Amino acid sequence: PLPFAVLAFLADMEPARSYSKDDRHRAVWTPIPNAVKFRYATEKGAAFEEAQRVLMSIGGVLSKGGDWQFDYPPEVAIREIVCSGCIPDVKAHQFYPTPESVARAAVELAAIGPADTVLEPSAGQGGLAQFLPIERTTCIEISKLHCDILTAKGFASVQADFLAWAPAAPKFDRIVMNPPFSEGRALAHLQVATTLLKPAGRLVAVLPASMKGKDVLPGWALEWSDVYSGEFAGTGVSVVILTAVQS
Repeated sequence: PLPFAVLAFLADMEPARSYSKDDRHRAVWTPIPNAVKFRYATEKGAAFEEAQRVLMSIGGVLSKGGDWQFDYPPEVAIREIVCSGCIPDVKAHQFYPTPESVARAAVELAAIGPADTVLEPSAGQGGLAQFLPIERTTCIEISKLHCDILTAKGFASVQADFLAWAPAAPKFDRIVMNPPFSEGRALAHLQVATTLLKPAGRLVAVLPASMKGKDVLPGWALEWSDVYSGEFAGTGVSVVILTAVQS
């Protein structure tokens, strides 16, 4: 939950505009794509600092001019925060965005063909999905706020608990995933994901390094990457990338 003062700051949002003059020296204000500003952005204090952290947590970057710029239209996501009064808890949701180096390696291992359909079962804000073919990728994400962000980025997103969604789900040619790690959830998500692969499909998963070399999917051909250490911001977890195909 966020303090009221932070929500009031975020609620006072308007599109950011750049200033110029036309040939007759008249002022021209041009909207800046994917950018917003806030009336109280120059005020300091605890509410301002917390609001900054919230905006950065959804991908915002503060420009020198005081505008907040995103790589997607941010208005819906910000309004969702204001209306709900909350942002997702990082530990409960196991939201640790996939670093670019790990994401690129995982997508390369998936060997996605030009007609392959792709599933990303725990998409977060799209740290992994951004490297997948947007027109053929389905993202599953439990957080409504994160789903709003994924939708704004152009992905087909479904707000759902992946384990509950999977039994009635369609099949996919490729699955690329960074599942939650705690309390055995990585293995549970991995095993359920295999039920959603088409014949000759391929699954690539970012997993805890402690799982490397274990027979996590009996009857499947497994290949393990080298261990990645110190890649995830805010956590010291080491990970490994698993590539799995039916043997």
